[in-house]
Amino acid sequence: MLTRRKWAMLGMAVLIALTGASVALFSRDAHHARAGSVLRWGYYVTWADSSYTSLAAHIDQLDIVSPYYYHLTPNGSLKSFAEPSVIEFMRSSGVKIVPLIQNEAQWDEFHNNIDTPDKRQAIVDKLVDLVDVNNYDGIHIDFEGVNAGDQALLTSFMTTLSGAFHQHGWLVTQAVIARSSDAPSTWGGAYDYRALAKLNDYIVVMAYDFTGAGASTPGPIAPLWWVSNVVGYSEDRIPPEKLLLGIPLYGYDWNTKKGGGAEAIDYPAAATLAARPGAKTGFSADDGEPWIDYTDDQGDTHKVWYEDANSFEKKIEVVIDHDLTGFAVWRVGHEDPADWTVIRGLQTPATRLPPVADSASRIYFAQTGHTLAYGFLEYWRNNGGLARFGYPLTEEFDERSETDGNTYTVQYFERARLEYHPEYAGTPYSVLLGHVGRWALTQDGVDPWATAVDGAPSGREYFAESGHTLGGAFRDYWQANGGLPTFGYPLSEEITEVNPDDGHRYVVQYFERARFEYHPEYAGTPSEVLLGLLGKAMLRERGWVR
Repeated sequence: MLTRRKWAMLGMAVLIALTGASVALFSRDAHHARAGSVLRWGYYVTWADSSYTSLAAHIDQLDIVSPYYYHLTPNGSLKSFAEPSVIEFMRSSGVKIVPLIQNEAQWDEFHNNIDTPDKRQAIVDKLVDLVDVNNYDGIHIDFEGVNAGDQALLTSFMTTLSGAFHQHGWLVTQAVIARSSDAPSTWGGAYDYRALAKLNDYIVVMAYDFTGAGASTPGPIAPLWWVSNVVGYSEDRIPPEKLLLGIPLYGYDWNTKKGGGAEAIDYPAAATLAARPGAKTGFSADDGEPWIDYTDDQGDTHKVWYEDANSFEKKIEVVIDHDLTGFAVWRVGHEDPADWTVIRGLQTPATRLPPVADSASRIYFAQTGHTLAYGFLEYWRNNGGLARFGYPLTEEFDERSETDGNTYTVQYFERARLEYHPEYAGTPYSVLLGHVGRWALTQDGVDPWATAVDGAPSGREYFAESGHTLGGAFRDYWQANGGLPTFGYPLSEEITEVNPDDGHRYVVQYFERARFEYHPEYAGTPSEVLLGLLGKAMLRERGWVR
């Protein structure tokens, strides 16, 4: 029997020796689309220990932090809640610090804060001193409860602020109430999106509280259809490079027996409620949010709407699909811990791209937000396409192979990883399947040689190079679809496994470059044998997809 090193090298030797009609050389567009950088912004508050705990653990996944540090009082002074030690921590972590300032006075009382040029200038002067003394990167204005009739005054205040701050190169940013139309709005009417876009470097549209705490009827916090309408309205008035989607991380709990408003809760509290005996849970496909029905210890019925990683990811997809500059989360410490997996996956080749027009050499898949082009596209089309490989889950990128230590241009698909091998240019083997079967066995701690057999029973083919056999439907599929050059040697016998993607048990067999699955529900069709979703599993293990 050959040593492991010898059989590991044999596959390459076979490919080098094989000849045949060549395919077009792999080539890449010099302007190949890449996942754009997404600005990651988090709000931090001083009054909750969980907010600092989460900030400290995940600050490397944020670009801007807006600490809730300042109030504008009714008399025009600034009230501070700043924390020098936390400021130093944020600064040492390399994030931009853009503290939030919120108005204590609202409606008519706030009108008196900004109703004259002198009052507006006095506030701006205080903010200039504040940013200068503390070496902040800018300021984040969050003035809410502003009369719609004071729209011009609010715009004038931002004009004065913008002029003063931009002289120093500081960021001028603002949070605005979400709107989806020009219909008169008491709560959001003070914000002239177009005018404010000219004055701010960034605007966060707070797309939450569609159903707020004061609502007597339970409902979703930020239903996806409404968020999409808000973004559509906003992007017509605010350039996408300045527009951030404000995303909630919290929920509301309504006592439906007693009625009245709701109590705000965070994700950990929602998860605890979902685990109560007798609780019912679900996810509204229309709203893109989860919900809980439960009964409390006093026998009162409750309805909870909240946010989890699934709803968060759907909102992030809106950011990507509309090519917005980024998102801002209210607030750090409220979140589903899995949200950070979604955020971590943003700055990777798996980040969704906004739609691009198809061409003869490139096609876009809206299902996953990725493109497929040139040599990989040709290989994909000529060797089974969607049915065999699934949708692309990344763009092309360069990656070091753990098999031979070389770096190749690769692209991941649901069921495979394609690799460009320039050493085989001009042959049918310039594009190869990556060794995903080997990877999967390694992840499970399985040594193929520990399960090797000495020979094959009648009707099966024995491969001394790997110590395993091949027969039946799997051999038919292997032979009909490329055999050894495509899939490599078998690394296991046929075994039964639970598929983590659907929970069903299938007969499977591992190969160097794939896992075959037998699907009896498709017996007699080309889908009777499918490649396992190992490309997706590899990206999930990295945290690039969920």
